[in-house]
Amino acid sequence: MRDWPGKRVAGGINFLRGRGRRFERALEKLDRLTDFANSGDVDLVVFSGDFTAMGTRAEFATARAAIQPFVTSPAEFVCVAGNHDIYTRTVVREKRFETTFEGLLETDLPDSRVDGPWPTVRLLGDDVAVVALNSAKPNPIPWRSSGRIPSVQLEALGEILQRSDIEGRFVFVVTHYAPCLADGSPDTPTHGLENAEAFLRTCAGIERGAILCGHVHQTYRVRIPAIGPEIFCAGSATMHELEGFWMYDVDGGSIAARRGRWTGSGYEVETLEANPLPEGGAQE
Repeated sequence: MRDWPGKRVAGGINFLRGRGRRFERALEKLDRLTDFANSGDVDLVVFSGDFTAMGTRAEFATARAAIQPFVTSPAEFVCVAGNHDIYTRTVVREKRFETTFEGLLETDLPDSRVDGPWPTVRLLGDDVAVVALNSAKPNPIPWRSSGRIPSVQLEALGEILQRSDIEGRFVFVVTHYAPCLADGSPDTPTHGLENAEAFLRTCAGIERGAILCGHVHQTYRVRIPAIGPEIFCAGSATMHELEGFWMYDVDGGSIAARRGRWTGSGYEVETLEANPLPEGGAQE
């Protein structure tokens, strides 16, 4: 019961009044997603946050058990925390996310870490790099759910992108909060990434790469003028009637993205997009 005072009271009421029912089949859907991870055709699985609803110990334990098939699959595994995972200051103080996912936050560039395990960098073969940042933070006020990437992480990201062992690779930058909505406009101050402009400026010079995010319960892709990498929001893989994810095929300096959808009993992936999006365009 010590987990419940404060913001969790409001979150718990919201969960019991309807939000929880939209995730009733979440474990079943995760099980179906593991079919992709174990197919031998997937090299990397990225979770962009919100493993839990309110960051309780019981939720973390269930989430860790649920993702074990992904961890033991042939695919590499990278994850970041969501705002529902870093729900209260107690979660941060007890390091529940870091403890739960210990062993899954490994990095190939330990000298680039400046904020606990962040940034987490994974180098895949000779062609791909993944840089994961933490943008989640506690929001004690019930109606706020905004996030922020600490300035030390942004500075570290800028330095990572200049490294010789990153040069020439296709770079995935992963963070929970979406830097913009599906139409390219900023999210609201109470819900979005507070320093989205600074984050996008840091990523602007990436010639070959993509920004991967979540938080917004909508699966979309968008390109912003003057920003090099395209933005892909995974939405929610398991939320009823909003299920979605992206499958990426990287070929040298280019990427082809296919959207995944829930069919009612499993997931299917759409055919490759025929043409790239125009600048400023969004597609669901």
